Amino acid sequence: MASKAVRNRPTGTRKKPPRGAAEKLLQMASEGWNKKGLAYGLGTTVETLNCWLDLYPELQQAVDHGREREHKALFSSLYDSATKGGNVTAAIFLLKARHGYREGDQSEIANRVSVTFEMPGAMSLEDFTKDVTPRRKELQHERD
Repeated sequence: MASKAVRNRPTGTRKKPPRGAAEKLLQMASEGWNKKGLAYGLGTTVETLNCWLDLYPELQQAVDHGREREHKALFSSLYDSATKGGNVTAAIFLLKARHGYREGDQSEIANRVSVTFEMPGAMSLEDFTKDVTPRRKELQHERD
């Protein structure tokens, strides 16, 4: 069994990507288009687009580059909003997402409960019976 699923070859009327597909994918991906939108933008289906991305590495590279452009634009906007615009929510989000910040007490021992059980050592049946028998009489006395 193959570790990566093999996609079917395109069976529609368009078996090759249109001219300028890489540039168009780069632009659309940088604008935040999802895969379905990318496919429709090229006049094909998601399945065919997936095949093209597998068969033509330059198309996958264009999508990846476009997504990175979008990421940079969004991060820069959020960062500027937090640092220059004084947006506290943006600053908190960046601290949490990028630096693992957690709200509240950050100490490692805060709000931790510690329970210790002490178990008796191994006992012989005779010792255990001696230990339990007097207690049994007390329990019977409490019921009466």
